[in-house]
Amino acid sequence: MTNPADNLLHWLRDAHSMEKQAIESVENQQKRLENYPEMRAWAQEHVRTAHQHRDLIRACIERRGGNTSQLKDLAMSVMGTIQEITGSFAEDEILKNVIADYAFKHYQIACYKSLIAAAEEAGDAETQGVCEGILATQQQQADALLPLIPQMTCVFLRRDAAEMQSKR
Repeated sequence: MTNPADNLLHWLRDAHSMEKQAIESVENQQKRLENYPEMRAWAQEHVRTAHQHRDLIRACIERRGGNTSQLKDLAMSVMGTIQEITGSFAEDEILKNVIADYAFKHYQIACYKSLIAAAEEAGDAETQGVCEGILATQQQQADALLPLIPQMTCVFLRRDAAEMQSKR
């Protein structure tokens, strides 16, 4: 039987892997955003903060006496690579990515809300504070991404109608 502290450590490892996947996925997207500067700017900021989040979560794991899970990190990396490969074949890749990024942001938000509750239950105020800070950033990024969905849709449609390269 596990206790809240054991579960918290397990879920922190999941969060570390999740942040690694977010970095790799969005870094791969950046290569194909030359005609979408607003989305490229959002992606650059996302990658910068995801690196910070990954490092903060790693510090929480290590402070609790654990280490990151190479297996989970590898599995999430493979998932990110598959997502990138499948998306790169779509002519409307920008739209699929902006929608998927928004959905993933909300997945991250839910994960951090759960981690906050788990840290509180485990009596780990430091991890709780770290996760609350990350949660606030995740919410800001989701809020910034939402208006980009219709904006990127319109840019894509205009470029497509003008027979310009719309994919990138």
